[in-house]
Amino acid sequence: MAILEIQNLNAGYGNGNIIHSISFSLNKGEFLSVLGRNGSGKSTLIKAIQGLLKDVSGNIMVDGKEISSHKPNELARKIAYVPQLFEASFQFTVQEIILMGRYVHQGRFAGLTSADKRIIEETMSLTETTRFKDKKIAHLSGGERQRVFIARALAQDTPLLFLDEPSAHLDISYQVEIYQILNRLQEKKGKTILTAEHNINLAVPYSQRLLFLKGGRIHSLGAPEELITKPNIWEVFRTDVDVRKNLHSGRPEISLTFKKPQ
Repeated sequence: MAILEIQNLNAGYGNGNIIHSISFSLNKGEFLSVLGRNGSGKSTLIKAIQGLLKDVSGNIMVDGKEISSHKPNELARKIAYVPQLFEASFQFTVQEIILMGRYVHQGRFAGLTSADKRIIEETMSLTETTRFKDKKIAHLSGGERQRVFIARALAQDTPLLFLDEPSAHLDISYQVEIYQILNRLQEKKGKTILTAEHNINLAVPYSQRLLFLKGGRIHSLGAPEELITKPNIWEVFRTDVDVRKNLHSGRPEISLTFKKPQ
């Protein structure tokens, strides 16, 4: 059953559309990764479908209801969003940041309930942030901060989780760690996950479907086995690659082809 339905979506930033005529749906419990070159519209798409942009046309249905019909607080109970990694200079602790995810469930003057505390504890355990819960967010590494902001989004306890290039600026160990956390959220919590990603080989093992964007339009949409081909990668990324099956995941992966200059 579709939890998110997009029909003829166009969006931009006031000086023309960045994405054009986008239509697709996302099923409950599915992991879909949006891939494409820099400037193809990945981040714009992630922002547009949760109502963060003003210049938007088309239909966006969240859980069977038009997005414009959702009150802001109601929408915050449906969608949690993790933006691209940024430098944190403010002096909140890790636990304080994660607690912010519960605000949409609390009354104006309500304190933390036993349910809130349980969800926070489960969230920190699942994201392995408990051990530095009392540290200032600005004192953490990039990978640790990314885990914290995923934990904050998870604390919102929403069925939909959107992430904008969650592996950006992270070294390879943290990249894998972040995607393993997302995989646990999908399998153990039944989360529906939509990511904008630049690393093809990182996204493929965890995604049921891929969406390739080219010039702000959908180039192709389907299972990794269908989309990860030499012709597709050339058409979307203008890069010559070899495609093979990963020995561990059984999914396709790419490697660059290097030609020595003549």
